[in-house]
Amino acid sequence: MTIGEKIKEIRRHMGLSQENLAHDLGCGVATISRIERGLAECGGDILAAIKTALDIQGAPLYDYETATFHERLYIWGQLMMERRMADAEDLGQELSIILKLPYERDLIMLYRLHETALLLTNGHYDDVQEKLHLFEDGLDDMNNEHLYHLYRLKGTLSFRRDNHEDALQFNLKALELKEHFRGNLAGLYYSIATAYSCLNRPFSAIMYLEEARRHHKDDKLSVLGVFIDHVFSDSYLKIGELNRAKALLDKALLRAEAIGHKLGRKKYIGMILHLLGVYHKKRGEAGQALQYYERAFEFFDKSLPDYLENLYKKIECLIAMKRQAEAEELIVYGLEVAKSNEKFTVLYTSLRRLLTLREKEAQLYLENHAVPYLISKSEYFYALDICKQLEEQHKKAGNIKKSLETACISRDVYVKIFLGIGLETKV
Repeated sequence: MTIGEKIKEIRRHMGLSQENLAHDLGCGVATISRIERGLAECGGDILAAIKTALDIQGAPLYDYETATFHERLYIWGQLMMERRMADAEDLGQELSIILKLPYERDLIMLYRLHETALLLTNGHYDDVQEKLHLFEDGLDDMNNEHLYHLYRLKGTLSFRRDNHEDALQFNLKALELKEHFRGNLAGLYYSIATAYSCLNRPFSAIMYLEEARRHHKDDKLSVLGVFIDHVFSDSYLKIGELNRAKALLDKALLRAEAIGHKLGRKKYIGMILHLLGVYHKKRGEAGQALQYYERAFEFFDKSLPDYLENLYKKIECLIAMKRQAEAEELIVYGLEVAKSNEKFTVLYTSLRRLLTLREKEAQLYLENHAVPYLISKSEYFYALDICKQLEEQHKKAGNIKKSLETACISRDVYVKIFLGIGLETKV
């Protein structure tokens, strides 16, 4: 389209006649007509005056401006990824000028997708779901670049709602369209890795984390860098690579402290302190682990799963240190705090049953309810911990058959961890 044709489209979109525009500019209708038909020059002061009259001063009309605008949309997305929300809000307001250019359908769609990403980053999940339904109605108007962003939105929303299997599948769909994405792919690889991590498939998580790290710019104040190190550490801890995990955690703690105070996101510090507690617990250093869990509580809100996870690990330490009375007291507290969270209700109840593991009733709860439930939710490592204690108890009681049955369950769980059997759910 010529500049004149674009001006005509914008004018009509705003409900203005040539006479209206001519009046605002202080020129004749014939001049507007000639500009729109490409018969008169439209540059410099004349174009600036037209932009002011149409209130589109920052609008991209030339091809080079359109290319720059496209890049700025990706900068907007990067600001959201780095949780620089004030900057993201400001840039989003500037970029909304594209909505006044009706002929820029592809850029408007891309803007709408990023606008939805901003809602998602700010936690407005119901609004995001409504927007996604509208996008579904307009799939025919989407190109592959749009579809990439749509799948990323669906994946992120699924993850935020703890549907990790769907999150994985949507992000893998986005990966198939990665050639149509103009930004840095570190965020996509991180999202895939995190979904695998939450599905307790640490080997797959590590593979995608390596890709995330390869694409990521190593900025010491990068939020994504802290996230990558956090999931790397968690995955290494799960597979017993304790030294690798510790080296990453020490680095991540320094970054988390800098970012947490700089951006007001102190939760990051708690996440790393929690994993340092896990590290010491796996080394058999329950006392040191307990200290890290206590420090982590300072950074978690009671409504967050991180708090419930940290409390669970603290109780495990108390049990390991033979401080049973304190453990029982905290289990009661945990069940009260977690009453609306099914997973942690099962976990805290399991801890209570493990304290009386020699009793038949406790064994039946763990074998018939807790372990099957945890496996169904892909909480494989929790299930393995319980199976290990059940197997030991059956051996002590001389019940070889039950011990072997429990060992078989553990074997099947390891197969799921290594091969992902039963996890490739289609979306």
